[in-house]
Amino acid sequence: MGSKQDGVTDEIFEAGRSDPQLISEVEYVPLFPFFNQSGDGSTLDAPKDVYVGYDELIYVVDSRGLHILDTSGRSAAFIPISGGGMSVIQDRRLNVYVTARRDTVLDGRSWNLPVVIRYSELTSGQPRIADIIWHPFDDDSRRFNRPDPVPTDEEVSFTGVGVLYDNHIYVSRRGPINERATVILPHNTIMEFDTEGVNIQSLVSLHPSQASLRSTVFPTDVITFVHPPQRSFFEQSRHLIIAQSAKPDDVVGGGLPPISPLRYSTLSIKVVFASDGVEYRPDTQMLQTAANPARGDGFLYDEFKFSNPTDLTIAADGSNFLFVLDGGTDSLYVFTGQGIEGVTPPPGSTATKPVIVSFGGSGDGAKQFNRPQGVAYFRKIVYVADTGNNRISRFRLNTDFE
Repeated sequence: MGSKQDGVTDEIFEAGRSDPQLISEVEYVPLFPFFNQSGDGSTLDAPKDVYVGYDELIYVVDSRGLHILDTSGRSAAFIPISGGGMSVIQDRRLNVYVTARRDTVLDGRSWNLPVVIRYSELTSGQPRIADIIWHPFDDDSRRFNRPDPVPTDEEVSFTGVGVLYDNHIYVSRRGPINERATVILPHNTIMEFDTEGVNIQSLVSLHPSQASLRSTVFPTDVITFVHPPQRSFFEQSRHLIIAQSAKPDDVVGGGLPPISPLRYSTLSIKVVFASDGVEYRPDTQMLQTAANPARGDGFLYDEFKFSNPTDLTIAADGSNFLFVLDGGTDSLYVFTGQGIEGVTPPPGSTATKPVIVSFGGSGDGAKQFNRPQGVAYFRKIVYVADTGNNRISRFRLNTDFE
């Protein structure tokens, strides 16, 4: 089998960088090969997000556009996007949403504004743009008050899209203006759009600048509990999870200084229909769980848990894992559906609490990342858009192998 000084052994450890003797009872292990091939047969360039859709195709956005791969990582299609994409997701109708930027000309001046692009008929081989949601024009609160863009609008970004059971979408938006006193809704907010791209509402009860258990301070992503695999029925819930960041310059240009570290950077929000209207409430169940250290060794609601969460996803296969990708620490955190860090120990395990399987660290090793910005989950495999390493990393729990 050779020795530790053997060239073949060195090559294996260079690829894996995990001593087999150190593999834990339960942990995420890398699945090779990692993907770096793009949709047009070249290589990925700073991939920002990854999503595995209901059609079981892998969607990746990078600095060049939207790449479509099969589950083996082979090229299927490529759609160029000027300036690249920031995030990607698919709804139950197989429409794909990409947050990006787009140029337009108004009154003789060129503007570069954030957009959400909805692509349809991708699986038919004849993709087309079905709709574009523009900031600020598709914000209903600004339609009659201030329809024309102002300089700060170029500093705004759409950072994430979450799909609801009825194919409405939540869109997270961030930017420098967050005053409640103005007639215009603040930049930092979550907006809801219907299936035709019409702005239904902005979640105004979530504070845009004062961090709390119900806030949207420089949001980096928003997700719901509706994800593949496809099924005939999803729970008719409008609950959402928001990632927010104390580092606005990671997404927004214009020299905004960092704000104070956020006590809670990832917020689970319950949407409750009361007699006097819709209420957006903190997830008290997760809060109560975090208050009981006997339940686990880490919690979603631990104070100052994350440095700069960049993306979120949910395992919708019944395991209900919540994945939080922290670009500030180059780490991937895994939680149970109750907000306890870790996964349920397998039968016969010596563990009595969820086993922590979070991992990461800065570098280019198999379980390291370099400024990761996107995470996805499908059929027990976790995909990470490892931006700085120009690859899509893949991982699976070692207890999931048969």
